[in-house]
Amino acid sequence: MKRAMLLAMVSLCVLGWYVTGKGLVEKPAEYNRLIAEAEHYEEEKIYIKAMEAYKNALAYNPKSIDIQTRIAVDYLAIGDESSFINRCNSINEANGYPVSVSILLADFYMERNRNEDAITLLKKALKEHKEDEQLKARYDQLRYTYKDLYKTYDEILAIRNDSAVFIQNGNYGLLSKEGQAKIRGANSWVGPLSSDGEMVPMEKDGEYYYGDEDGYRVEVPQEGQQIEALGVLEDDIAPAKVNGKYGYLNGRFEEISPFSWDGATVMKNGIAAVKQGERWALINEKFELVTDFIYDDVKTDEYGYGCVEGTLLFVKQGDTYHLVNEKGETIGDGGYEDAFPFIEKEAAAVKKGGKWGFIGTDGSYVIEPQYENAKSFSGGLAPVDTGNGWGYIDEENHLVIADDFSDAGNFIQGVAPVKYGTYWSMIKLNMK
Repeated sequence: MKRAMLLAMVSLCVLGWYVTGKGLVEKPAEYNRLIAEAEHYEEEKIYIKAMEAYKNALAYNPKSIDIQTRIAVDYLAIGDESSFINRCNSINEANGYPVSVSILLADFYMERNRNEDAITLLKKALKEHKEDEQLKARYDQLRYTYKDLYKTYDEILAIRNDSAVFIQNGNYGLLSKEGQAKIRGANSWVGPLSSDGEMVPMEKDGEYYYGDEDGYRVEVPQEGQQIEALGVLEDDIAPAKVNGKYGYLNGRFEEISPFSWDGATVMKNGIAAVKQGERWALINEKFELVTDFIYDDVKTDEYGYGCVEGTLLFVKQGDTYHLVNEKGETIGDGGYEDAFPFIEKEAAAVKKGGKWGFIGTDGSYVIEPQYENAKSFSGGLAPVDTGNGWGYIDEENHLVIADDFSDAGNFIQGVAPVKYGTYWSMIKLNMK
């Protein structure tokens, strides 16, 4: 029997008896004899007879939570986990989730990695006992537990617009945020879903087009357009390379900006960057220059986003990166060796002095540089490389998910891509 179960039985004995019922008052000797008999059988590990004695004792005290719980624990002792769970649930539902029984069942679930069941139970118990420290401690312990979604690929890119690109045997496909394959890996290239969830940029056999979430063609280039690259469609604006130059298209392949640049990022929240020669400038949603071509680089993620939320970007001038807003105004001190774009309006990862730390949207450090590698915060967690492997820290800089991965991506709505050794999978938090 698990240690927790033994401790639970001892604690139940210590609690004592709350004696009610007319029958018990009239026949206390018989009641006490049955309890003593049950305890004797438990000492001898004859749990079947112990339960029989307890059930007979219930006739004198049918509302006794203590006796009902002892019967449940004895079911567990004989290996009947189903009856143990059912008994505990019946006690909880009939009596407003007593703390002792809720903890007994929660510990059982947690010992068996049934964390979702434990979370559901503890939520119900905490509704009845909001300030109970034992219940709160177990609930907090489960906050960053997760389950594997058991889909494996050569690579899984970041989750954007409720989708993630995967690569398998050199071919691209698309996953839902729950890890289900929406577009099978038989394409030369695939991007994530558009911001409205309707269209996916795709390439197959050298031909670019937009497909729906199942991969069927819904929009194709206009006659004479030679599409050489196609980006993510955000608010009906996508970067593209046409006839050797970059500009912006809408979802019908209509050209909505000049095609005169040598590079372009995704237009997000009215801000993007374009390249001329070897230098970059910021533009607004009207495709007007916000800055001159003064930057040596603009930091983007694997899909070409300079920022996913907000309007802050990392730009490089000389040897270092600086944080700027949509007007090109510098925020904070900068001087970073590297940076990772803002994913949400949470801290972004920056590298300085050979180590990675995190800055807020005002450019000040919230976590000083100390990690071998890192990616920005999202959903209250950030992937970090501790030197032993990749794990996740919370905003208090506590490692709340162990550094067991060889790489890790951002959590978006409780789901993240992670790398185990040589393959990628996805994990889902049991509690968002």
